[in-house]
Amino acid sequence: MKKISLLLSCLLTLCLLNAQPPHVVKHLKITVLSTMLANAGLGEWGFSALVEADGTRILFDTGSHDSTVLKNSRNLKLDLSTVPTLILSHNHDDHTTGWLTLRKYLQSVQSNSLQVTHVAPGFLATRMNADGTEDHHRYQDSIAYAAMKGTLVSHDHFTEIFPGIYLTGPVPRRYPETNYNTRGRYKNNAGEIVEDNIPEDMSLVIRTEEGLVLLSGCGHSGIINNTSYIQAQLHQPIYTAIGGFHLFNTPDDKIQWTAKELKAAGIKYFMGAHCTGIEPVYQIREWAGLKRGDCRVGAVGDVFETGKGFIAAALAR
Repeated sequence: MKKISLLLSCLLTLCLLNAQPPHVVKHLKITVLSTMLANAGLGEWGFSALVEADGTRILFDTGSHDSTVLKNSRNLKLDLSTVPTLILSHNHDDHTTGWLTLRKYLQSVQSNSLQVTHVAPGFLATRMNADGTEDHHRYQDSIAYAAMKGTLVSHDHFTEIFPGIYLTGPVPRRYPETNYNTRGRYKNNAGEIVEDNIPEDMSLVIRTEEGLVLLSGCGHSGIINNTSYIQAQLHQPIYTAIGGFHLFNTPDDKIQWTAKELKAAGIKYFMGAHCTGIEPVYQIREWAGLKRGDCRVGAVGDVFETGKGFIAAALAR
């Protein structure tokens, strides 16, 4: 028995010695390309951001109009033709309208531009229109994308897609954050028409030397559901949260609870763009105890960079 215990102990020690430490992104830069407020270029009700992490370039969402992201990237002198990877946080038009337009145009410049698109299960689901008819828009888009030799990858669980870069996949709804329009309906896998709680909503997470950075499109699954789920997977503080968090209709007491939970998660930098709402950003700044320059309303052209924090034009400071 002692020999077996000793052998198991030796094997455990060997495994620990051979275990590779998690990859840490040394330099991260995130540039907002679509939201309502614009320091440079065009504003719109939508969201998109360019992620640059140690040479890996990812486009996160594609905005609300066909050409907004392309025009804003040109204005900011950012070349999207060298971005092979696209993430679509969920199915809504204000995050996906530029998908096919960007692929078609950028493909003519460089064939592998936006060649791989990451989504979560439910992205292609049939949605129900207000008049009761079925909407197959996203499925039809996926067929058009495949015809342009694009590859669609679906993630049903937390996944490391590049070293130190993760997708949450569908986020468990531990807390009752109803950050979506409850009137929506969609057809589930069983063919039943049920409330559309945007089951495919997912976020991007980057592990840096300073902590975890969360990038969200709308946060329909709930910002605290996201942070708690991410920390359960990666066991690190979330020191930065950027994107849309769908808090503009949220009552003050729930904003206060959100701020308290963000503070407990380790938040140091917060940028609320798109559907976050302006007042909720200021409330989070106060209740999470953040500084003015470290908690701001996001604008087109704003940048977050490791080691520097937010870099914003005068309008968003």
